Amino acid sequence: MSRTYTLETGTAVVKITGEETGGAYSIIEYTAKPGHARYLHIHRNMEEAFLVISGEGTFQVEDAIVTAGPGEYVLVKRGVPHNVFNRSDADAVWLEIYTPPGFEQYLDDLAQAAAANGGTIPPEIRNGIIARHDIERV
Repeated sequence: MSRTYTLETGTAVVKITGEETGGAYSIIEYTAKPGHARYLHIHRNMEEAFLVISGEGTFQVEDAIVTAGPGEYVLVKRGVPHNVFNRSDADAVWLEIYTPPGFEQYLDDLAQAAAANGGTIPPEIRNGIIARHDIERV
């Protein structure tokens, strides 16, 4: 059962949940708007892989900057600082694969916080959600 989340810099569609895989992994399809950028961060307990479907993604993994197009992937191991960007003028679409799963709950928590706060999540609430979901800003 897919769920769609509209975020400031794109759209996330949960394609496969951890519950559906018996706790093995989850898959999210992310459509990144032009200019999309996350912040440098690590996951201490989760590995993440990105498989570009269309467009072009730019990924920072530690000090390396990698640009990936359709069919190319980037693997981020636990504890490795990383970031992801869409530096192009068009949408980019990639799959995000998480193991162990759980990132889908992060999206649920963001959506609930936004709904409870008129669409804007106060920084202290956002920071609490981030900390609960194995995301550590670097």
